[in-house]
Amino acid sequence: MKVLKFGGSSLSTPERMRDVARIVLSASKKERVAVIVSAFQGITNQLLESARLAAAGNPAHRSVLRQIEHRHRDTLKKLRGGRVDRRTSQILDGWFRELRDLLHGIYLLRDCPPRAFDVAGSFGERMSALILASYLNRTHRAEFVDARGLVVTDDQFTQASVIFDRTNAAIRAHFKKLRPKSVIPVVTGFIGSTEDGRTTTIGRNGSDYSAAIFGAALGASVIEIWTDVDGIYSADPGVVPTAFVVPNISYEEAMELSYFGAKVLHSATIGPAVAKNIPILIKNTMNPAAPGSFVTKRPKEDDRVAKGITSVDGISLMTLRGISMVGVPGTAERLFRALASHQVNVILISQASSEHTICFAIKASDGATASRAIAHEFRYEFQHSLTSLDHKKGQTIVAIIGDGMKGVPGISGKVFQSLGQNNININAIAQGASERNISFVIDSVQGVRAVNVIHQAFFEKRKQLSLFVVGVGNIGSALLRQVRQQRPFLLKKGFDLRVCGIANSRHLLLKQNGLDLERWEEALQRAKERFDPLDAAQRIADLEMVNVALVDCTASSDLVDAYPDFVRANMHVITPNKKANVLPWKQYTTLVDLLQQRQKHFLYEANVGAGLPVISTLQDLVASGDTIVRIDGILSGTLSYLFNTYDGSGSFSALVRKALERGFTEPDPREDLSGKDVARKLLILARQLGFKVELKEIQVENLVPPPLRKGSFSEKFFERYTRFDRLLERRVKRAKANGAVVRYVGTLEGGIASAGLKEIPAHHPLAATKGSDNVIAFTTHRYSQTPLVVQGPGAGADVTAMGVFSDILKLLHYLPY
Repeated sequence: MKVLKFGGSSLSTPERMRDVARIVLSASKKERVAVIVSAFQGITNQLLESARLAAAGNPAHRSVLRQIEHRHRDTLKKLRGGRVDRRTSQILDGWFRELRDLLHGIYLLRDCPPRAFDVAGSFGERMSALILASYLNRTHRAEFVDARGLVVTDDQFTQASVIFDRTNAAIRAHFKKLRPKSVIPVVTGFIGSTEDGRTTTIGRNGSDYSAAIFGAALGASVIEIWTDVDGIYSADPGVVPTAFVVPNISYEEAMELSYFGAKVLHSATIGPAVAKNIPILIKNTMNPAAPGSFVTKRPKEDDRVAKGITSVDGISLMTLRGISMVGVPGTAERLFRALASHQVNVILISQASSEHTICFAIKASDGATASRAIAHEFRYEFQHSLTSLDHKKGQTIVAIIGDGMKGVPGISGKVFQSLGQNNININAIAQGASERNISFVIDSVQGVRAVNVIHQAFFEKRKQLSLFVVGVGNIGSALLRQVRQQRPFLLKKGFDLRVCGIANSRHLLLKQNGLDLERWEEALQRAKERFDPLDAAQRIADLEMVNVALVDCTASSDLVDAYPDFVRANMHVITPNKKANVLPWKQYTTLVDLLQQRQKHFLYEANVGAGLPVISTLQDLVASGDTIVRIDGILSGTLSYLFNTYDGSGSFSALVRKALERGFTEPDPREDLSGKDVARKLLILARQLGFKVELKEIQVENLVPPPLRKGSFSEKFFERYTRFDRLLERRVKRAKANGAVVRYVGTLEGGIASAGLKEIPAHHPLAATKGSDNVIAFTTHRYSQTPLVVQGPGAGADVTAMGVFSDILKLLHYLPY
């Protein structure tokens, strides 16, 4: 025999009930079945609410009752195709009269004892089972079975305990008498009765328990729990988008998951099934083709050390502390006896070996009761200030569960490293000797992110990184194209790189699971959301994503000012924008300290040399123990082009005009000619070496005469700039006569930085540039005779985007999972 249990949204509408009937009839063709049902979705809550309203003397209970009655009669009518089922209707008439009388009595007494709550709550399952049996009877013999005549319990109303010897005998006797054997019994879940016939319930979600009770009594081959999800998930799919169905799981794992918040299976369900070694199959009524999840004693082996991650919200963490507790026997016993005597359930316990503190987690709703109980039990210790009690509210317990964790080194380290990398602080930790469950308590505001972090660390085979790209000009557009082209290759290598957001100065696109990079331009143009840096940072923080990086492809100071907000939103920062690294020293170090505090990476390879590995080379030299003596470099692509091209035979001002027309300069070429860009790059290199330098301290030769530096740029600039041609012509020709060339060079030595025109010997590495190349020569203790040279294109959207992309790839490798 097979036991099938239906509940939740499976019984929410007539259409869903037709699906249930199809599943039942299909199963009955293969073997004998018994069906256990819960109330229609939401009905039990309405029944109990009507009882509470009646007890409060509120006549609104009648309106709730009318809603309940209308829903059941309407469902019956629709299921029967508009035809009246007189027998079923008559039974419903009697039950509604009984329910009205019960509620009227509660209303008159202004009191609803637990026994009356159980009677009121029992009607949901009774009506549900009756209506389903009526519908099945159209094509197949079915029988309504009231479990109150079979499930015998004690008199602990609302949470009754089953008396199994009496119950098992009654169930077996009833099913033995069923004739013919093909009849389908439709049994009420959730309810039973005392030995003297008083109605009881066996706890909320008790229909799962009822299915296990009947399955164990009948020796079922399997107990199928049909619900509204495809099975037991690795995490709540509403919290973790990448959660998946776990196909096989052990009884112990299922019990741990259900205790710590997984709502698919009621924890008490496991007991009778374990006793008889009956497998439990979780299936989806709305997707019966899905294989579901099997819960068995010895599930099929797989390579996952963990099976699921779950959490419990609404927790308070209490800590009893005091010197008087150290080495004193009985303190813990006093504490937990006091809590138990006040019906406070302790969910998690953690005690340090010092015995100075005992930390425990309880439901937040029990906080006041627990405080009173402890205050009374330890009143003398409190009076003499020997003991104190801390009460931390707004907590969440997260548990990672799996039989495969037993005896595997490094599991706890992986959990806590993942949390630490994401700035999630742990307030308490507990791990049992079985090693099947690692639980920790955190602030609830970090709960969603914590579950996502752990899930990614244990279950996702690819490292995932989401990018929020701001600035879609030449560099940003090139970067998005490169990401789109390389994504398939990266997926094969185990990296899932997504662009979750794109913004320009006006519009914002944001999608947690990734944007379509084939059509991002059209989508951004149509986007209705305005881009505001602070708002965007908050939006991304609210998404609780794991591993997100801001990619700033702008030259905006306003966006740089918002970097701290993005870092506090748990984002790394990758940028070719130099402005963060040239902030005033105090502001710069504040940002660096925040990044270190939040354990976030700040990557800016493209700040110096576009796509050239200048920053990384410098960092590697220092990290390997070398000492930097001097750095010389042609650091401006524009100035490199100008002096690689200019040989003194033509007009320098005309060459600058030509460079502007070809897009080789800034819109205002004075920005390039001023040497400010070179100064910024020198400052960045100096700060990499730990020098406390400000931008204004760098000596820069400005190639724009003072009279031409003020005012807005216009064509008249070139007319006036021609006066400078002769001066520059003489310098270039003089250098040529000396066997040298003129280059605009930045130099850093001993913390002193300067930039300007220099005569460079023809054999020097800096003389061998071409086009817009950048050349950086590192003179170090190890490279003292011949400098280490990095040379290549120092400008251009594609190479700069490549430098940004290289930082993205570095970050992917830095990520701990």
